[in-house]
Amino acid sequence: MKQRLIVMNGHRALQNLNENGWKTTGLIKPIEEGIKAGIYNLFISKAADTEKGVYEGLLLFVDKEKGVVYQQVNQDYVTHKLELFEKPPLAGKTVSIQYDNEKLNLKKIDPISKKRTYKL
Repeated sequence: MKQRLIVMNGHRALQNLNENGWKTTGLIKPIEEGIKAGIYNLFISKAADTEKGVYEGLLLFVDKEKGVVYQQVNQDYVTHKLELFEKPPLAGKTVSIQYDNEKLNLKKIDPISKKRTYKL
């Protein structure tokens, strides 16, 4: 089933694709700080490499029903198993997730200090 996250006007809605088009599922909820307005096609996400993968990016959505966490890494989307986290992470945070033989290491990244500045 195709699923996407719609973010606009400070709120988010999860939508599923059926034979009649995109249908909003669940409630429309306030968006977590740090997530920009847009359409996030979660259905194109790939499962994380739990052997030696390293992923830096924004946590978009925590789906407790499916047991996955969606992360935006550059222009791609990656899913992580929720059960591998010590406690459920917060969406809207920029983090680094590193795997070492199915052991997950989570580090928060300060997006401001990660930006490059140039002298003129």
